[in-house]
This record gives sequence, structure tokens and C-alpha cells, in this order.
Amino acid sequence: MKKVNYIIVLAFILSINLISAQEEKTDTSKFSLGFTLSEQLVGKDSGENIEGILGYAITSNMSIYLSAANATMRSKALDSNYKLDKYAIQVAHDFAKSESTKLESILGFSYLNFDKKILEDDNNGLGIDLGVQTTFNLEHRLNYGLRIVVTYSSFSPGAILNAGINFSYRI
Repeated sequence: MKKVNYIIVLAFILSINLISAQEEKTDTSKFSLGFTLSEQLVGKDSGENIEGILGYAITSNMSIYLSAANATMRSKALDSNYKLDKYAIQVAHDFAKSESTKLESILGFSYLNFDKKILEDDNNGLGIDLGVQTTFNLEHRLNYGLRIVVTYSSFSPGAILNAGINFSYRI
């Protein structure tokens, strides 16, 4: 029950931040499309992850992202591979920015779906995302950078760590 209360409080804080950010007048709001190629770790399992991202810059220092990811995980304990899907909504906030580089914190919620090979009964549910990303080449439409996101979930066999490279194109 405590976890549900924490999720409700975080969702409330997230919604207040989004509402207050939308009230600001700005000319910098833009859409972006991107993808991330990363190594994913779940407990002792590892695999490759590909993620598609749709972003919207709410203000000059806050963005919201919708993403869908798919990973093929290798499990030494099961001696087989399994799939892990993740659908997320995340908010990124710049806390260090220059003309061509920025460093962002990431907070969000995700829906996880494990293959039935790894979790037979309770193989899907919600998770909380926390992370950081750095983006380079801000003066151009095509940006690239590094992204690290950790997803915590009560039913997962371990925390889910994604670390990899991120590409985005501002439309």
C-alpha cells in the first residue's frame, strides 16, 4: 500500500509541474523524434534495447517524452532469451545547459511487460523511471547524447537499468 501512495504523490507532483510549465509563454516549444540504442540489465540478465521516442519541449528547459521500447534479454539462469517491452511517459528537466550541450534529469512512469518465460503469473505492471541524459549539438536539428534510466517495479526480478546512446531530430 505504501508503494501505491508514493506513486500517487509522484503523479500529483508531476502533474503540477506540467500544468505550471504550460502557463509560461514561450516560443521554443517543438516536437522531436528520436531513438535510443542501449544495453539493458535486469538483475543478472542482460540484453540489447531499442527505444523509439516522441518528445515535446514544453518550455526552454522542460520536455515531455512518450516512448516505446523492446529488449531481447539473455538469462543465464534460465539458459534462454526472453522479451521485455516498456511503454513510458517521462519528463526531463534541464539543470545544466550551455549553447551546445545540456544535462537533464528524467522522471517518469512506465508500463512493463515481461515475457511469460520469465514471469508466468504477474508479468506486467507499472514502474517508476529515474535517470539522467546529456545532449550535444543543440544548435542543430539533429542531436545526440548519452542516456541512463533506471526503472523500479515491485514485480520485476530486479531494477531495470538502460544505458546507451540517444539520437533525436527536432521537427
